[in-house]
Amino acid sequence: MAEKIQSSLLSEENLDALRTLVPGDTVDLQIAMPAAPKRVKTDYIGMLIDECLLFHIPTSAKWITVRDALTVGNDIVVRSVLEGDTGQVIAFKVKVLKLLSKPSGLLITTFPKRIESIGLRSVKRAQLGVSITLNAEVYPSDENVTGIIIDLSQKGCKIALQVKPNWPILIDESDVKLNYSLDGKEVALNAKVKNHKIENDVVYYGLAFTCDEKLIKTLLSRHTLLS
Repeated sequence: MAEKIQSSLLSEENLDALRTLVPGDTVDLQIAMPAAPKRVKTDYIGMLIDECLLFHIPTSAKWITVRDALTVGNDIVVRSVLEGDTGQVIAFKVKVLKLLSKPSGLLITTFPKRIESIGLRSVKRAQLGVSITLNAEVYPSDENVTGIIIDLSQKGCKIALQVKPNWPILIDESDVKLNYSLDGKEVALNAKVKNHKIENDVVYYGLAFTCDEKLIKTLLSRHTLLS
């Protein structure tokens, strides 16, 4: 039996997660661009451990904008949903090494140095979420309203709170303040409620940030692969 190749860049657990990707799997590529990142779905082709990853980039006309952004050194965030019992989304950041058009459209990137994952099941989500406290006008001043961030982007986030009698449900367009701990210090983020949904004694709020972008970038850099 051939010896299993190990990586000097990734832990065995991370490498096993990456190996779950098989040629032909659909992945989401988030490509850095001057105005705003562009996201496309394409096929994963394969990898050479510690050297590179390969993805399919069609040569058709509608992919011209994407191809123009795939310059050497540009950043790409790759995401994929792992099938089976893992119930995870994995994400990692790589850089463009080369884009080929012949014999077929082929993107070659660097090998990732770390991989992040988040569980799709509610229990794992709670374990991996960012703990926060929430302030809003309708909450009693002496009440410690706690929850978790379960989804995060530069524009906003999704948070989950337990449904409790003394925690009124926030209506859309309500102003809120999220507080979380960073290196032992409390950081506050202002946001506005955009939507809400109640499921199994948990209320989920979709929030749009209304605070300084620098504060959001700090949160992103600590808890996601996005900067």
